[in-house]
Amino acid sequence: MRRLKKRYFLLLLFPLGYLLNLLSRSNSELTEKVFSTFLYRGVSWVVGRITGLFPVSMAELLLGATILAVIVIIPIFIVKLVKGKGRRWQLVKGALVNILLVSSVIYFAFVFMWGMNYNRLSLASIMGLDVRPSAKEELIELTDHLVRTANELRSKVDENKDGVMIPFGGVKGGFERYHLGYRNAGRLYPELSGAVSRPKPILSSKIIAYTNIWGIYSPFTVESNVNMEIPSPMLLSTMMHEIAHQLGFAREDEANYIAYLTCRLHPDVDYQYSGVLLGLTYALNSVYSQDKEECDRLVSMLSDGVKRDLNENNKYHDKYSGPVSKAVSKTNDIYLKANNQKDGERSYGRMLDLMLAEFRSGQARD
Repeated sequence: MRRLKKRYFLLLLFPLGYLLNLLSRSNSELTEKVFSTFLYRGVSWVVGRITGLFPVSMAELLLGATILAVIVIIPIFIVKLVKGKGRRWQLVKGALVNILLVSSVIYFAFVFMWGMNYNRLSLASIMGLDVRPSAKEELIELTDHLVRTANELRSKVDENKDGVMIPFGGVKGGFERYHLGYRNAGRLYPELSGAVSRPKPILSSKIIAYTNIWGIYSPFTVESNVNMEIPSPMLLSTMMHEIAHQLGFAREDEANYIAYLTCRLHPDVDYQYSGVLLGLTYALNSVYSQDKEECDRLVSMLSDGVKRDLNENNKYHDKYSGPVSKAVSKTNDIYLKANNQKDGERSYGRMLDLMLAEFRSGQARD
């Protein structure tokens, strides 16, 4: 009985985690200094060094083991309920307590190891970017620049037998070179340096593909996981997006922009192209929503290679879209809104605000 009562103290971890989250929201500067650039970096460095020793995703293995355990436990629990006529309520109550205890520990671990990064200073503040509402003309000018850059870079990359861009050295070569972009970016912005473990392929990618998830960052194991079924032209920028999360940039628009930036600063053309293609995708979608004729004009300027790569994205979405992807998308939307991203899934596209701010300053044209 005494041991059971001691376990109840773990329930206090949930309100403690919630309180920490609220306090971090109230002071972004303190969160930046104390948590994001100190505590989180220290904890993630230690955990990342350990999990980085393994070539496969420890998060995926742990998740698989958890699912297997649940599959085994549920029928055992049902059998106990059937046999234990006089103690069914006690069994149900014990199960509910266990679920609450586990949930409380997981939530606190999430907040302490990652969640407060949602409340750090904005990337625009850190990088000194002037983010403000932009005129349609500015968006079109940026998109035009991206079109011309994509066309130029596309002529220098490798293709597969279907004429679709692939990384130099194949997938393996792509995974081995991610750090070069972050090394160059870290020279300009120290906050972008210090990635401790390389991105890892998701073994169950064929299943994950139906959820519309391109990459997953696991804060509990400090691992950046990549869905290997995604179109090859977007593979490199997706790696860089997940590494941005590893560095403590939790907001999706900021991770997208960091992926775009670190790819562009990468010494290798395949990374540069993948980053520009990422930005171009969002830019064209935004132009389309405001001026369809102008979007058609910009698309007509694209080289055949770029068009094939964009079409590969469309084919991927057509193949894997369905009720599962919609349900996961809705869940992700709720998750993002719960973590101070009021636009939910639409926050991914807000990377354009950062791109436009950089373009306005002239940095993206250098």
